[in-house]
Amino acid sequence: MQRRHRIWLTMFFALGILLPHCDSFGAEKKIAFMAGRASHGYGSHEHFAGCKLLAAAIEQALPEYETVVFQDGWPEDPNAFEDADVVVMYCDGGGRHPVNQHLDQLDQLADRGVGVVCIHYGVEVPKGESGDHFLKWIGGYFETHWSVNPHWEAEFKAFPDHPVSRGVKPFTINDEWYYHMRFRPEMKGVTPILSAIPPASTLSRPDGPHSGNPHVRAKAGQPQHVAWVAERENGGRGFGFTGGHFHWNWGDPNFRKVVLNAIVWTAHDEIPEDGIKIRPLTLSQLEANQDYKPPGNFDRRAIQTRLKLAPDRKKTGKTSGPSPKPIFASEVVNTQTEGHHINIEADIRGARELYLVVSDGGDGYSCDWADWAEPRLVGPKGELKLTDLNWKTATTDFGRVHKNKNSNGGEMRIDGKPVSYGLGTHANSLIAYDLPEGYTTFLARGGLDNGGTDQGACGSKTSVRFMVYTQKPKVGGDLREAENALEGLDIGAGLEATLFASEPDLKSVTNLDVDHRGRIWVCEVMNYRGNNGSRPEGDRILILEDTDQDGVCDSVKQFYQGRDVDSAMGICVLGNQVIVSCAPNVIVFTDEDGDDVPDKKEMLFTKTGQPQHDHSAHSVLFGPDGKLYWNVGNTGKQVCDSEGKVIVDKAGNPVVDNGKPYFGGMPFRCNPDGTEFEVLGHNFRNNYEVTVDSFGTLWQSDNDDDGNRGVRINYVMEFGNYGYRDEITGAGWQQARTGMSEEIPLRHWHLNDPGVVPNLLQTGAGSPTGITIYEGRLLPKVFWNQILHCDAGPNVVRAYPVTNDGAGYKAKIENVMTGTRDKWFRPADVCVAPDGSVFVTDWYDPGVGGHGQRDLERGRIFRIAPPNVNYTIPDHDLESLEGCVEALKSPAGSVRYLAWTRLHEADEKAIQPLLELTKNDDPRMRARAIWLLGKIPASTEMAINMAQKDGDSDIRCVALRLARQTNHNVIGVCEALAGDPSPQVRREVAIALRHLSSDKAPELWAQLASKHDGKDRWYLEALGIAADGNWDECLAAWLELAGDQWNTPAGRDIIWRSRATKTPSYLAKILLDEKLPQEQQPRYFRAFDFLDGPEKDKALESLLGL
Repeated sequence: MQRRHRIWLTMFFALGILLPHCDSFGAEKKIAFMAGRASHGYGSHEHFAGCKLLAAAIEQALPEYETVVFQDGWPEDPNAFEDADVVVMYCDGGGRHPVNQHLDQLDQLADRGVGVVCIHYGVEVPKGESGDHFLKWIGGYFETHWSVNPHWEAEFKAFPDHPVSRGVKPFTINDEWYYHMRFRPEMKGVTPILSAIPPASTLSRPDGPHSGNPHVRAKAGQPQHVAWVAERENGGRGFGFTGGHFHWNWGDPNFRKVVLNAIVWTAHDEIPEDGIKIRPLTLSQLEANQDYKPPGNFDRRAIQTRLKLAPDRKKTGKTSGPSPKPIFASEVVNTQTEGHHINIEADIRGARELYLVVSDGGDGYSCDWADWAEPRLVGPKGELKLTDLNWKTATTDFGRVHKNKNSNGGEMRIDGKPVSYGLGTHANSLIAYDLPEGYTTFLARGGLDNGGTDQGACGSKTSVRFMVYTQKPKVGGDLREAENALEGLDIGAGLEATLFASEPDLKSVTNLDVDHRGRIWVCEVMNYRGNNGSRPEGDRILILEDTDQDGVCDSVKQFYQGRDVDSAMGICVLGNQVIVSCAPNVIVFTDEDGDDVPDKKEMLFTKTGQPQHDHSAHSVLFGPDGKLYWNVGNTGKQVCDSEGKVIVDKAGNPVVDNGKPYFGGMPFRCNPDGTEFEVLGHNFRNNYEVTVDSFGTLWQSDNDDDGNRGVRINYVMEFGNYGYRDEITGAGWQQARTGMSEEIPLRHWHLNDPGVVPNLLQTGAGSPTGITIYEGRLLPKVFWNQILHCDAGPNVVRAYPVTNDGAGYKAKIENVMTGTRDKWFRPADVCVAPDGSVFVTDWYDPGVGGHGQRDLERGRIFRIAPPNVNYTIPDHDLESLEGCVEALKSPAGSVRYLAWTRLHEADEKAIQPLLELTKNDDPRMRARAIWLLGKIPASTEMAINMAQKDGDSDIRCVALRLARQTNHNVIGVCEALAGDPSPQVRREVAIALRHLSSDKAPELWAQLASKHDGKDRWYLEALGIAADGNWDECLAAWLELAGDQWNTPAGRDIIWRSRATKTPSYLAKILLDEKLPQEQQPRYFRAFDFLDGPEKDKALESLLGL
């Protein structure tokens, strides 16, 4: 008795069935699948797995439908099909076709109007009675010595005007496409759906029952029909489909949609204009329910890439079952590691298994030969060499795992010294053991084998990490698959990460933005540097959407593609405008009709930066003041307007990197049309992005010259110098100079020089990228109002919780997302969504630095939120002023932009609703309202007065910033706040005094200087910014105020920072003061380097006693 299983499915995809009398889409239907027995091996003729996929798709798209799948041929129950609207037969055919023994049963159903669908071999039956029934039921069949069954690549370019063709786009796919079918005479009632011209190679086989034959040869070069629909005289319908040999082809959406449409049409249901709705399949879904196990050489990656399959969607987080953690994890071991090895000691008490892992160091696994030297277990039972045990499994990405030999079977040597015993392997590898009882500690050395380090091509770049686990981890190639993307990451406490999108939907992504609808806009970069031209059509701007709010992308569309966006490094979505930063241009695309296709392309800035260079133009963002903020790194060179003319900023300086006065990277502020252009700071190296909070405070990161452990995070004190190059000479940090720091990371930024603004935080080695301010409330409180930042080098997304520190700030580090086990995780950008969740792009590559791009096939986007929080986008009423005020509270800049713009356009009508927001307990909400009120002429003065009287010092800072931007009574506001108890407010007073034409400015400066405590470098540099261009008057006013009490630690600080005509003489007095500690002398001598003129010469002569 043959095995029969009846399997009822209530799954998650789409299809349906319908009786002839049904007249509405999605009415209650039942589709019965008859899946044949196993026959051809893994991945071919997978009847049961294919039927399960189709059944699941039907029930997902049409919840009213019911599906049932009968496995292993015809069901034993004679009434199994009695209530079916369609019978689908996917099975081996010919004389073995299950229907041959049940022709009368199915014929009775067909006579009642039940639809009949046959797939692949299921269309072949013997000529005669069976063949005649097929002509009746489905209009055609495979007839031996008439039809042929070659494998070939069919190209389907056009489709008939028929419901089954709806939503099907041209596609090309290789399958065993049977053709030259036996159809009804004159094709009566038969409509071909898929037709293509078979190549001559399909007739290369000799004549036989399934090949060649003169009937087919006579029609060589003519279109052949490989899928068709048929109608019966009684109104019943049928469908024949000759594809389906290769199970993986069900992953092609058009291949699948044709069959799904046909089943629903055969059930007498309506087909929507875009066809039956389907979702992308994952490789795991295709692998499920197959009759055979995969062979050892099965290449999952090749299948996923060829069919552009969606990855499996998983969530992970500390609160939802994290991956196993190593009990030992080394730092990267490379040829600079002493002895080319590290010592390993791991506590294995209570463990039953041991897993030894070697991963590449994050730069690929070339030459990564590794040895577990002297591996042993130690405990109450004594010492046991691991080489005396047999492993359970041992895998490696190159060579083989050996006992007492390296991965190539040669002698084990580490740094030229023989290894007495051990395990030779190569990254990425996993060696697994069952642990015997009586041992508590695992000991070994993890080292680089000379088989790798001695290779000339890559030996010097060998780098690996050694990890020890007591639970099985995911490692190596498996970890690289998108479906395992989250297995390699650790997520911060109280957070959960979701893989929102990945390859094949997108590849190598850089920057992103999230629009007011919650859609993700991303730059997909393939034509970068060495790969320039790899995609001739150009790089792309993509829109990704989650339509069912589960936190996973289910819709991807292309907004724009072209060579003009190759290697884009910035994107900003503001209503119907999309600003793309792609050196040498900053481009504005406008979608005027809302169809997600740009109707207009304009240049905002041109000739700005070196093309194909990530030190050039970066993302634009919209500030709380209605201004645009953006930056360039130190290959920005200059900024030119849309006509190619160098821009002159509000200070009257050409925006050029030439030391006159600007050096290196610079952050900017301007109006949305590019006017009122301001350079907000200079002398950065590669300040990748800038961000601005609701108070108008700027933050950004900066990269050091690679390898100097000097990556920094900056609070951007406006108009400051940030010390990458010598301010006067333009010399680099390595140039010898008086008083330079002993520590390279500090020396790197000229921090001991007067006129250099201090760093908020230095984070060591890295490749810093995207940055944002998180002003949402969805994430845990530790992240509220803090900087979120990506650093692709150490594979991490961090938060930097900031607290006040004098006139500046200090910060600590809180990790959000770390590529602990997957060193290819390269976070490129981070952005806040309208619901308060956070999205991160992952460039995903074995290395960073050197402007390389070694992996072109992979890229990911992650969503970060608390566990089990769906991606639900708030619905804002942007038609009413009250609704706009509510939208102004959004954590997403794209939403705030729309609200800001509409409130600003409302002018005086918006004043009263905004005044309500100024009563909010959250100072950031008050600040947003005050900024807008200040930009409405009728309420500018009111807004400034309100801000300067606020109890929150950050909002009092807003008063000064708003006065400057509106040029409204700046000196009056400065006078009112010059005595403020907050050093940060006084800092802003100082900045407001810069280049201010007022006789009162020197007196106010002296008042501010008198409050310097001699310890606050932030405050001192603010004084320096304030006195720029007016040093003689400012220093004179302070000296008059200080009188004989100028020579204090604070006073000497002011002299050291000053650039007045009198400064040299006072420096000389300080240096001649016997009370000055000798170790402080270089500091004051260095200050002379920033002065010139006869006064300097005279002072130096006095020091020499001349």
